[in-house]
Amino acid sequence: MATVPTERDIEQTYEQAIEQLQPRGEVDDVTVHWGTADPEHRPTGMTWVPETQTLTYDLWQAQRDTLDAIDTETDIAALLGGYGSGKTLLSTRWVLKQAIEHDGSRFLLMGIDFSKAKQTTFRTLFEQLPGEDTHLVTSSYNGPERSPIVADYNRQEHRLTLQNGTVIVLGSADKWSRHAGDSFGAVVLDEPSHYGDLHNILEMIGSRLRGEDGPKVQLWSLTGNGRNAAYDILERHEDSNNDELGLNIEVVRASTLENPYLTSEDKERFKRQYSGTSREGQALFGGFASGGGTLLKQEQLTFKHQADIPEATFRYRLGVDLGYVSSKRKAEQTDSDYTAVACIAVDSKSGTAYLFDLARSRGDTLREGIKFVAGIADQLPKPTVCIESVGGSQFFADEARHAVPGVIQEITPTDSKQERITDMSVLFDRDDVILLNQEIDDDLGYDERFVDWVRQYATFGSNDDSPDLLDATWLALHDAPVGNRGAGLNIQQGKVFNRD
Repeated sequence: MATVPTERDIEQTYEQAIEQLQPRGEVDDVTVHWGTADPEHRPTGMTWVPETQTLTYDLWQAQRDTLDAIDTETDIAALLGGYGSGKTLLSTRWVLKQAIEHDGSRFLLMGIDFSKAKQTTFRTLFEQLPGEDTHLVTSSYNGPERSPIVADYNRQEHRLTLQNGTVIVLGSADKWSRHAGDSFGAVVLDEPSHYGDLHNILEMIGSRLRGEDGPKVQLWSLTGNGRNAAYDILERHEDSNNDELGLNIEVVRASTLENPYLTSEDKERFKRQYSGTSREGQALFGGFASGGGTLLKQEQLTFKHQADIPEATFRYRLGVDLGYVSSKRKAEQTDSDYTAVACIAVDSKSGTAYLFDLARSRGDTLREGIKFVAGIADQLPKPTVCIESVGGSQFFADEARHAVPGVIQEITPTDSKQERITDMSVLFDRDDVILLNQEIDDDLGYDERFVDWVRQYATFGSNDDSPDLLDATWLALHDAPVGNRGAGLNIQQGKVFNRD
């Protein structure tokens, strides 16, 4: 009787077939150079010459300083930079260069989790491959395989194989234990300041840098995220027990404002958003800001009475943070299942936004949630209804287009929840967003409707409570013409309307 092949047998047969179709050796002639930044003539900072199989990646000073920090004595080289400072760009280009230059080896590129990494870390890696549309990955199109240096991209196994037989394993910090038995020639950690188990990940990696060809070093690319595990490791050189790590660690800081590939408009926008705020050092200059709930303080909030708001033309936006559970009985046992709605009115002339109403519904099915949101949207003149585009929300968004008045806008966040909400706090700190009172509670000093919202704001980051009202507010403000952000969306205009 014939033996039934195992899943691994089938996988090995497939890999052998790929190797026969695309023989090894083609990448042996590829040469990778580090070039000098020249954004005027090479705006992507990348050049591929097929005739000579030469790949050139341009560097600006902070990136070059990071590479200079890597030598035989280095255990961790970290590029600690502000937003838009080219951190992930450097780390993905570096790991590709190592993979090209070390035939038949293995390297690990790790992101926060697969959902976030697919939109940021892994996408950036694919964009650095020579070839057309290498970053596109759909159900029917495997962009990385369009690159002349790639033999196979296995999206199920999260594995990129080059023509020279080298494998880049695409990992995630939330599933780090799956790599405990592997070996690598080098490891890249992208945004490790957001890893929930960084100390254990570091210990695991220390025993995995063996058995494969490569520089045997870790390259970290990150923005600071409070004084957490990344701060302990990079600044204090201590483990989770406050003991000395005994590792050679080199940290290079990169300023967003010195990145030559950012336009002057981009830099001015970053300065407007973060200069003079509690996140300036972290967001612009590669520092470690204070983490947790200390970033968001109630003193940042401004309340005004409806009667004090001048007549103006307003554009309305609803942010919808979905919650879904299988039964109302289960809904009563948890506080994290609300569908939350935040109502925003934006003054088109001044760029000031007013948070004027909030609503929550508990234990709804998706269809019940649609009816709930439709009842709110129906009371406003053509609102834009902003829904987070993840998971079951796709069904919600599709149905909402038929049942909810206004314009449905799907939003896919790329940053972590902490980054999104702390970024939003800058708008409140600058009075670009104001909470609009209808009645003022004498004890609170503001409208009682905002009690839960203020509690979530003041305690954000210091507990595990669901910030559903803050999430809904962020969705409503995302891409809104607030402050100096420019023109708004083309939607119907009206006057401020307060729902009973």
